[in-house]
Amino acid sequence: MQSNWIPTNEYYHRLLAEPDADKRQQLYLELFVNPWQQMMSMMANAESDSLAGARAWGWLLPDQVEQTAVLLAKMEAAHAWEMGCDALETALARFAPYAAQIPFETVSGWLLLADAARSNPLERGYTGATHWMQPQFLGQFWEPNEYNLLRLGGLIAHEMHHLIRLRAFPWDMQHTSVADYIIIEGTAEAFAASLFGEDKVGYYVTDFNEAELETARRLVGEGLNATGFNLIRSYIFGDALAERSGFAPLGGMPTYGGYAIGYRVVQAFLERSGCSIEETTFLPAVEIVQGSGYFD
Repeated sequence: MQSNWIPTNEYYHRLLAEPDADKRQQLYLELFVNPWQQMMSMMANAESDSLAGARAWGWLLPDQVEQTAVLLAKMEAAHAWEMGCDALETALARFAPYAAQIPFETVSGWLLLADAARSNPLERGYTGATHWMQPQFLGQFWEPNEYNLLRLGGLIAHEMHHLIRLRAFPWDMQHTSVADYIIIEGTAEAFAASLFGEDKVGYYVTDFNEAELETARRLVGEGLNATGFNLIRSYIFGDALAERSGFAPLGGMPTYGGYAIGYRVVQAFLERSGCSIEETTFLPAVEIVQGSGYFD
């Protein structure tokens, strides 16, 4: 597989160099929105607002010139684009022996600047997403700091891994289960940890006390076979984010509890089975869950 690391920092410089607001917006649409329009159209109606998707995703918009300039300078000073490019190449190299099982040859990686005012305050200043139809992913930052910049490589590896796992086991809105979802997230973060160290995994698997982990383990264990997009998201993201997003909380699920349990299930499976995380990527969720012994 080949890496196609998109030079979005250069794109931002082109925007900042354009003094005309209308031309700057058109450039923004061409460079940033159009490549993601297929995905955005599923989440935002762009018929009356061509920037609807970018707004919904929290991206800095073409009229936010000062914010863009400040955030771009911070990210470039931290060598974020160089780190992202290296991380993608490193992650792809680990899957070179499995190329025959992966139905695409090139992965595109994007690094974007987001607006803190329109971003999730629970996400520690950064997040990521994958394109459901195309082999590309993005990471976005709105408050770069020592914590999240150290995890940029892991973010890249995590999102890139989703592209591979979700081709091996495609998402099904009706039939994807809680077990499937925790393994999607658990294998992605375990892969990131294998590349950059367990001390670089995200807050969504580390920021839990023993009582919270036990509650999440119990709830997930009881709901492994549950299906339905909104319901399984409640297991993954927890009560606070369920309420924020408009779907029913479970009653006690810690924020990102499904991520934390998925990561621990996968790590337990890797230890017990002796399989590599790359091999495990291509195993069904039920085999990983059962083989982990985590809920026994």
